[in-house]
Amino acid sequence: MNIPAAIKFIFPKVDALKDFEVWDNGLEPILRPGAEEKGRVRYEIKPPEEGEEPVEGVHYRYSIDYNLLLEGEDYDLVERGPYIAVWNLDEPQPTKAELEAAWEAYQKYEANKPPELTEIEQVREELVQTRIALTDTYEQLEFAQDEATGAQLALVELYELVLPLIGGDV
Repeated sequence: MNIPAAIKFIFPKVDALKDFEVWDNGLEPILRPGAEEKGRVRYEIKPPEEGEEPVEGVHYRYSIDYNLLLEGEDYDLVERGPYIAVWNLDEPQPTKAELEAAWEAYQKYEANKPPELTEIEQVREELVQTRIALTDTYEQLEFAQDEATGAQLALVELYELVLPLIGGDV
């Protein structure tokens, strides 16, 4: 599923650069039960002042050192896939089911949309239409010319018939 395309289908006026962000972190480690204590490391942030008690998050923090753990035994690498990490719209963030439905609707819409012609294809189409119009005009001119020639022949025949009657030379 293309999450940005689904969001743009639901909210056509969103700006993908400022209204939302879609992230994909790739493979992420997921700890198995009991592995947190095995890989826990304490990192010192700053030493406490004299007479001050150390406070977690101010003077130190705990973190997991995955170098101390074994993949498959203590943690697994799991692909989370793309997800909406930042949502700056006033509308509620769509659920996964809503995004799936929007993605399917978007695909149907795109499949039924007439293809957009390239510039060369547009010029080619215009040339074909012009050629058809010129052919029609040429055929009409030929028909008119045939009628004019027929009328001229009829006048000559009439002239040949009338001229002896009125005493003229042919």
